[in-house]
Amino acid sequence: MDWIKRNARAVDQAGVETDAFDEAIEAMIAFEQRYGGLWFPALGPNGMDYGLDGEATVYRTAEGWAFPGILDGDWTWAVEILLDGRAGMTLADKPLRALNRSVDQRLEAHALLVAVRHWPHLILELATPRGMVPVLADAGLPSPVDEASGPADLWWFDEVSAIHLQLDNWWTHDHDIWIARCFRKEATGLDQLKELLLSGMTGFLEPGEVWCSLCNRFAPSAGPCS
Repeated sequence: MDWIKRNARAVDQAGVETDAFDEAIEAMIAFEQRYGGLWFPALGPNGMDYGLDGEATVYRTAEGWAFPGILDGDWTWAVEILLDGRAGMTLADKPLRALNRSVDQRLEAHALLVAVRHWPHLILELATPRGMVPVLADAGLPSPVDEASGPADLWWFDEVSAIHLQLDNWWTHDHDIWIARCFRKEATGLDQLKELLLSGMTGFLEPGEVWCSLCNRFAPSAGPCS
């Protein structure tokens, strides 16, 4: 990883560039050694591409120093890795939003979504105050999946059903928009799962159609998609 040491730079919020400091260099090397070159299919035609790709610059963000380490094929946007291991995005001139508590959590969340994406499902759109993570009552729900859950992904799963809450938009409104998905291995029971979700959920249900990124079409909010 000598190329990282030779090329490592740090850019502060004013755009001033200097040599990177030791903690940043160590974080970039550790990331590249563990995840560099990793690629796997995403929901759409593009893949998830992990690695520094020859770039060794850390930038000062509202959440701390970070470097671009992942190209998210679904968003077609860079994911930045903070030095404490969290991952997030900077969109529409808004401050970086931490989306994953670790890269491993991000990988687990994607793996679980890929595992259930073809199950019958329905989707809802939720609005919550900015920065507030939705809370669900645990009664009757599948088991929480801690290893796949983080600031922007919440998972419950029990081999035959799943609930997924995912942060979808935090930059165009004065509140956050979440997508809630209910999955069942068999279509029967989807409505019951939806009622469990609605009865124990914080946030405000948005009416109208919702874009389903799993099926690439609009579906009625709280109605079956496939």
